[in-house]
Amino acid sequence: MKLFTSLVATVLICSVAFVINAQEKKHTPKHLTMEQKMMMKNMAMKNMDKYMANMEAMTKKLPMALKDSQESTLAMGEKLFNDTKALSTNGQSCASCHPGGGTTGGEAETPMASEATGKPYKLPVPTLVGAAATFPKFKVPNDQVIDLTDMQNNCIMMFMAAQPPAKNSKQARALTAYVSSLSNDDKVSVGKMPEMMMKMMKAKK
Repeated sequence: MKLFTSLVATVLICSVAFVINAQEKKHTPKHLTMEQKMMMKNMAMKNMDKYMANMEAMTKKLPMALKDSQESTLAMGEKLFNDTKALSTNGQSCASCHPGGGTTGGEAETPMASEATGKPYKLPVPTLVGAAATFPKFKVPNDQVIDLTDMQNNCIMMFMAAQPPAKNSKQARALTAYVSSLSNDDKVSVGKMPEMMMKMMKAKK
């Protein structure tokens, strides 16, 4: 019963801050607009043509472009991960709780207090090593299945007290790429719950 009350209270606390797409409408496929068609023609198709034009582009330029783009994106993501100002308004960074992508081993306190108890929640800080391989998965604060970028946005809003970058922005993609790299060579296990969270749930019984 205590566990159920705790989970319900968590949802109530966090829902105002980061329930994602709470009023999302059912998606209905629509034809591309003229602007979207031109974007595809002038960007996507031209980029494809650039590498499909000849064998040298396919065998030499494309591998180099892949390498350079991936490395620069990961470097940007790592910088954002460790920066105390780029994504934060309170001097915190992702690395504040996850040094080197791992965990401080302690707890992070929510800035908002529970209406049920009048006290903030103290949540265990999981390691991010291997975490990306567990998404998408259900998260209590959102009351739905979310992806890794959504989870990052949760943390930015709750623990870094800032509005997160748009999901399709270079910043968001770079941060997701870096956090995902911490799961390299890990077996994908969608929905897997972190061990620290499982321990907390057992302690509540």
